[in-house]
Amino acid sequence: MLVAAFAGALSVMTGARAQSATPTRAKPAAPTAPKPVPATTPPAAAGTDADEEVLSDEAELARIVGLVGAARYEECSARLVQLLDPNGERPLRDPNVIETARIYHATCLLGLDKQDLADEPLRAAIRKNPQMRAPDGLVFPQKVVDRFLKVREELYAELRAAQRAEIDKAQKEAREKQRQESETWALMLRYERLAREEVVVTRNRRWVALVPFGVGQFQNGENALGWVFFGAEAALGLTALTTLAVHSHLQAEVDQVLARGFRPEPEVQDRLRNWHLALTLSSYGFLSIAAVGIAQAQIAFVPEVRTVRERKLPTVKGAGLTLRPDVAVGPAGAMLGVRGRF
Repeated sequence: MLVAAFAGALSVMTGARAQSATPTRAKPAAPTAPKPVPATTPPAAAGTDADEEVLSDEAELARIVGLVGAARYEECSARLVQLLDPNGERPLRDPNVIETARIYHATCLLGLDKQDLADEPLRAAIRKNPQMRAPDGLVFPQKVVDRFLKVREELYAELRAAQRAEIDKAQKEAREKQRQESETWALMLRYERLAREEVVVTRNRRWVALVPFGVGQFQNGENALGWVFFGAEAALGLTALTTLAVHSHLQAEVDQVLARGFRPEPEVQDRLRNWHLALTLSSYGFLSIAAVGIAQAQIAFVPEVRTVRERKLPTVKGAGLTLRPDVAVGPAGAMLGVRGRF
C-alpha cells in the first residue's frame, strides 16, 4: 500500500540522515536496527512510558517515523510533545534530531488537519537554524514542504522587521548618546567659561558725576558719550584759554595807549572786540556743555558697574619625585628597597 511504502521510505531516509548527522554513532547503527520498525511496534509500547526502555535520540526518531508511516498522527504528536519538551522526563538532546523531529511534528499536526498548530514546530526549527533547508519532498508530503516554505517566508519577514527595529533602536540610542555627550561637553565648556570669567563690581559715587570732561559718563560705563563730552569741553576750554590770553594781551596794549593820552587805532579796537566775543562764546559754550554733561551723568547715574574679566584657572602641579625606603622582613631574611612616585 501507499502508506507502507511512505513509511518504508521515511524509515530508510531518516536512518541515513541520523547516521550522517552523528558520525561517531555510525558504527553501532542504532537507528536502522529492527527494534524501532513501526510495523512490529505494538501500540501500547509507544504509549506507555513506565515499561519502555530508554532509547537514544536516533531510536526515538525512528519510532516517530514508524508512527508517521502508520498514520498514527495522534499518538505521534503526543509523543513528540514529550520529546521536544526541554523539561520533560526524557527530552531529545541532539540538535539535528530535534530539528528533524519538529518537521515530523508538523507532519503529524497537518495529518490531523491542525494547520495553525503545525506552524509552531516549524517556527521553532527555523528560529533555531535560520539557514535550515526545506524538507525533502521525497520523504515528506508536499503539503509539509509548502507549509514550511510559507512559514519560513513569514518568519523571515518578521525577522527582517525585528532586525530593522533593532537597527532603528540602536541608531536612536546612538543619537541620544551623542546628544547627551554633546550636552555634557557644552555644559563642561560653559562651566569652564564661567570658571575663567570673574565678575568685578565697581560702586559709583555721586560726587564723581559732578566732574566735567565726561568723567560721569565714563563712571556710568557710557564710554562713547564720555568721549564726546570730553572732546567738546576740552576744545571749548582750550579755545577759551587761548582767547583769554590774546584778549588780555590786546587789552594791555590798549590800556598803555590810553595811559599816554592817545586813542587806539580802530583796527586794534576791532580786534579787541572780536577776541572778546570769541572769549565770551567759548567760555559760555564750555560752561553749557559741562553743565549738560554733569546733568546727564546725574540723571543716568548707575550705582554700580559689573565688568567681566578673565582669570587664570589654577593648574595642578605635579607632586614631583618622592622616594621612601621600603623594608620587608620574611622567614628567609630581610629585603631593603626604595619606593618612588613621580
